[in-house]
Amino acid sequence: MEQEVLCIGFCCVDVLIRGLGEIDRSREGIPAEKITMWIGGDAMNEAYVLKHLGNRVKLLTGLADDGAAKFIRAVLDEAGIDYSLSYQMQDSDTTIACPVVFQDAERSIINAGLSDSLRFMIDPATMPKARVVSLASLFMPPLDKPQQVLEVARQAKANGSIVCADMMWTEGVSNLETFREVWQYIDYFFPNEDEAAKLTGKDDSEEMAKTLLDYGVGCVVIKVGKQGCLATNRKGAILVPPYLVKAKDTTGAGDNFAAGFITGLMDGQDLKNCCRYANAAASIAIQFDGASTGIRSRAQLDSVLKSGGENP
Repeated sequence: MEQEVLCIGFCCVDVLIRGLGEIDRSREGIPAEKITMWIGGDAMNEAYVLKHLGNRVKLLTGLADDGAAKFIRAVLDEAGIDYSLSYQMQDSDTTIACPVVFQDAERSIINAGLSDSLRFMIDPATMPKARVVSLASLFMPPLDKPQQVLEVARQAKANGSIVCADMMWTEGVSNLETFREVWQYIDYFFPNEDEAAKLTGKDDSEEMAKTLLDYGVGCVVIKVGKQGCLATNRKGAILVPPYLVKAKDTTGAGDNFAAGFITGLMDGQDLKNCCRYANAAASIAIQFDGASTGIRSRAQLDSVLKSGGENP
């Protein structure tokens, strides 16, 4: 068993626009406070943050052969992230997303859909025996086909890995029942409250968690905003308060949460402390522009954990 994390999911390039005001289409130029470009995508964000938290990481994604993909590879190389398992998708384009933070702090994402570089089939036989396997975003390519996800999750468990999963609500794809056979292989599941409500049809967090446990998930960790996170397993439930900070940009907060939780698992922490790691990582991330620009060292996480700044 290798002491490493395997992150599986999609990657893209984010073009972040901050401070956009009312759009006047009669004007030739539309001013914004700041425009930046950086890596994005759930698996990419998780892998990048996990690496900066001191973990050994492998990334399994689809990489195109355009200029944006060259940028992604350069960032991964500089960070020392192993992407040798990733699929090299010829004659395809990289997905570009444009998160927009308006002057009133409201947030939207402009995109033209996912590119073909993310529509690949994973060969489970190539998966390493990693300590943790993260299915970074269920219901999104390449984790949108139940049979594909089942084979990957089953192989991960056969390899002795801890299997974590996050999700992104995708209309027409996100469905408890069609993924019924998958849930029993998920040790930790990290939906936010809105996603869990849509997925389960419940309006109470405890009922959401109970439903997911009934489907076979080992532990459900629901992100409940300013309340922190609610972690529920078959022994009971704990509500772990957040570290309250002034948010600048919440893009990628969930990916940082997952990276923090997984770092706790890699450290051998118990459930409550894994949740504290997760909340701390998310609190750092949302103070910076972009999904993975906040955490640059393990020292940042340790400092927050030692601060005792959790909201009681």
